[in-house]
Amino acid sequence: MKENMTWSSWFKPMLWTLVLLFHLPILAQTTSTSQHPALYVSTEDRGVIQQKIESEDWAKASWDKLLQEVEPYANRHQTDPDWIVSRLAMYWQDGERYTQCYIKNQDWDYGEGNAPVPTVRLPGMRRWNDYYNVPLEERTPYNATGDMWGVSRSSGDTTRILVPYKESGHMIRQNNMEILKLAEKSAFAYYLTQDEKYAKFSSDILWAWLLGTYYMEPPLDPEESSNGPGGYAPGGILGYYDYEVIHDDRQEPAAFTYDFVRDYMSAHPHEHLQTLDMTITDLAGVVFKRFIEIGLVRGGDKGNWNVNRYRHIIPSMLVLESDDYYADGKGKEHYIPYYTEISTEYHAALPKILQNYDPDTGLWPESPGYASGMIGAILQMAMPLYKAGVNTVGDNPIIQKAAMANIGWLDPRGNLVVFGDMRGGPLGFDVFERLLTYYSWVGSDEYVSKVETVINKGIEMGQYDRADGEWRSIVLNQPIQSNQTTLPYHGAAFSRFHRHMILRNGNDEDNGMMFTLYGGKKGGHLSPNGLAWQFYHQGWAMAPDASAYESYWSKDAGYHRNIVGSNTIIQGYQKGDITVNAMSPVVPEGQFYNDDVISKYCSFADVSADEKRRVIAMIRTSPTSGYYVDIFRSDLEDNDYLHHNLGDKLTLQSVSGEPLVLTDAEIANPPHKAYSFFEEVKAVAHEGDFQATWTIDQVSPSISTTMWMTGETGRTLYQMDAPPTTLRPDVTPGQVNKAPQNTPTLLVQQYGSNGAAHPFVAVFDSYAGDQSSVKQVETKAASATFVQLEVTSATSEQTIYQATDDQVHEGGKKQQFQGRLGVVSQKDGELEYLFLGQGKQLQFGKYALEAVSEPATVELRWQDGRWYYSADQSVRIKLKKGKTKEYPAGYDLLID
Repeated sequence: MKENMTWSSWFKPMLWTLVLLFHLPILAQTTSTSQHPALYVSTEDRGVIQQKIESEDWAKASWDKLLQEVEPYANRHQTDPDWIVSRLAMYWQDGERYTQCYIKNQDWDYGEGNAPVPTVRLPGMRRWNDYYNVPLEERTPYNATGDMWGVSRSSGDTTRILVPYKESGHMIRQNNMEILKLAEKSAFAYYLTQDEKYAKFSSDILWAWLLGTYYMEPPLDPEESSNGPGGYAPGGILGYYDYEVIHDDRQEPAAFTYDFVRDYMSAHPHEHLQTLDMTITDLAGVVFKRFIEIGLVRGGDKGNWNVNRYRHIIPSMLVLESDDYYADGKGKEHYIPYYTEISTEYHAALPKILQNYDPDTGLWPESPGYASGMIGAILQMAMPLYKAGVNTVGDNPIIQKAAMANIGWLDPRGNLVVFGDMRGGPLGFDVFERLLTYYSWVGSDEYVSKVETVINKGIEMGQYDRADGEWRSIVLNQPIQSNQTTLPYHGAAFSRFHRHMILRNGNDEDNGMMFTLYGGKKGGHLSPNGLAWQFYHQGWAMAPDASAYESYWSKDAGYHRNIVGSNTIIQGYQKGDITVNAMSPVVPEGQFYNDDVISKYCSFADVSADEKRRVIAMIRTSPTSGYYVDIFRSDLEDNDYLHHNLGDKLTLQSVSGEPLVLTDAEIANPPHKAYSFFEEVKAVAHEGDFQATWTIDQVSPSISTTMWMTGETGRTLYQMDAPPTTLRPDVTPGQVNKAPQNTPTLLVQQYGSNGAAHPFVAVFDSYAGDQSSVKQVETKAASATFVQLEVTSATSEQTIYQATDDQVHEGGKKQQFQGRLGVVSQKDGELEYLFLGQGKQLQFGKYALEAVSEPATVELRWQDGRWYYSADQSVRIKLKKGKTKEYPAGYDLLID
């Protein structure tokens, strides 16, 4: 089949084949079958895996855990074989064993037909709901209605609720997936032990699923709510057994189980095979080929849908017999090229998939969570393909680059940044385990060492435990020879496609500093989040984007997936291009990371988007302390500056320490409908400087964050409860602000006072306990073009200059600044360093920095009794004693 063949030239024969698959028995051309298992292991590998379990503690722990999970079910099955099968979600009742289901508005509508055996139940709806299934022991056996017992995810109430079938979300799908996964694990136990009790348990589940699927036609959608008619027709998003082809995942554990117990099932055939005049190989071939054929023409050829479709159907392809076994000539050799080579208008094969990755950065064009998932899926598929003689990694170096690029999205704790449609949490280390597997197989020692370092770091940080692996990890994971844990460390990472930058100062969870600054983007699971930011303390995002929505269809998705869930100004810019006016460290064009670092004390980014301009500076004051500066201009008359922060409580006070008295209120002129999610709103009109302090004191660790903000006319401060920050247990300290706990939030409303001429200027400091390292913040100037701050900390004092124009600004006696950012730091009355960010000059007393020609980023610092400098352009430097001298660009150079 040629890549550029039209639909009419190739789908009609495929459609006719599908019709034959349903209505005629498959007549094999040959009775010989291939050896099973074959997907990940062969019979000959059994001894090697058993030896690994004996010699590797993590493999032994994984194996013991698998047996502990499966053993009770397999033992009960010997005397009560109906118990587990009866808990499959099926159309059990004779007369209602539907063979054709109909969809309406992307939900189940009704069924027709009556099969001679129970058929597998279709999920009740496309959308998620708020419930998860009760334990298997509490589920209804032979459930004739499809109503499911569930417990609310978000409310904290553990009371069981009977959820109607048509409102059951993904509960049906998850029920059957859980049981099929048990069958898969038990089948692996049979492979390793040859104990037939495991094979009996697995095969009885698989018989029910295979036969119940065989008699079910793919669902029809007469009104095309799924963008297609369903059935066998191409187009739309329906899978064979789900409303989304990317959720057609039950075929995976079914294929793995079949691979391990095929010979057992052949020796112990189900009595209904006589009615069908089939073998188990024939039956499995029909069912798996339906998933493949439908999968190849649904979901489109773009993005994660295209990849995830393949993730599900690759095991179905590889578990088939050779082409010559089937009358239609379509076995594994026929189907594999539809992933490795052949693209159509309905799917994009691997060569086109890899074109999605940025060749310079290795990044996938969707949010970080989806990006890490895509490379994980590609590597997951690569393993059984390699065993089948198809190497999809070796000729595609972008795969390794894409895997390593994920490190750039990590915070110091190894969590992915919360950005776009994702919830954060640890990176999927299976990506690196599969790279380690591949490089070990092909003997690439250099790459083995690099990948081992990443895995070791995850283990050291507590983000990954090899002992938690499933059976494929036992099979594929390799012994680690290195104890190296030092990851590549970059001061800045910037993805121009994602409009997202990360700046770091240090990379350890105790004392590292980090902030993210990003624009909005619609599509690719990115969000119209405005010009937003987050900052970190002790490796935690203290002001993360909200991500506690249950699903894309839940009522609160409009809050969490939109600008109101971010830290930004709500009016005006929400999405669109951004302009980087300046940053340090700078990330060169065509790269994801910086090359050089000018200062170990100062990092900053100056970014514009439409009428907005935001400068974030990160100032290190000691090896264990530092603070962040936010200067936010908005060329609008009315502006809502919104800041969500982790905490059990929020208090507001004047700079003199007097509590501000707030009263119950409604937010005036809400600019966004998602403001309706704010509760317990209180307000006070306040035009002076103030402090806001968020305190985490109900859980450990105890962390506080204080914000100092400059006062301006026309301001009202609102204190309120926003929705929870997260659903995950691992992205906030002590699970603070995890659902159902709300998030204390501050809204600074500035009306009738232009936000560019009168910018929002704030300093943020997070700290353990109640002792902030920042003691005082004083604003000397704040205008449309120039801001000057003086910040006093426990160990030093900084004068900070920031400008949007190219004029020379007088900051005081013998103080001149021309540039984007300037910092003068003094310790014990003596100059500690000068920092000039993309500027022409910075003078403080008898010290001065001056660019020779182009604006320069330069630092002059006193260290160990000597003066050193770093500069990206030629500069002139004036010390307290001596004349001005010119110095070339360079880094960490001693001044004689």
